[in-house]
Amino acid sequence: MTKLDLLRTIGDVLTEIDTAIGDLLPSDPNQRRLQDLRILLDDRQRHLAAQIFKENTPGFQNAAQQVQRANTGIAASLQDLQDLQNGIGNVTRFLNSVTSLITTAAAFV
Repeated sequence: MTKLDLLRTIGDVLTEIDTAIGDLLPSDPNQRRLQDLRILLDDRQRHLAAQIFKENTPGFQNAAQQVQRANTGIAASLQDLQDLQNGIGNVTRFLNSVTSLITTAAAFV
């Protein structure tokens, strides 16, 4: 996985979050939680885009695989409004994986 692949994956998750937010009533507390996660994830995406690092290191590739695993099922879980808590948990795990990747990537400059 390359840096560009990661940025696209994060962008796809941001789109899924935007879609889920649009499906919720403004008074739904989950809407605010998703908006907060979206803001943090968008910030991580910009930070990752600005970083310069080597993509071919085992550490980076392991961290990228964690992000990919965390991405699995996000779209479906966000679309299930009956189980939105699970979707929010999945997005939180994805955000944590991206944050970990940024920290890992910083070591491979």
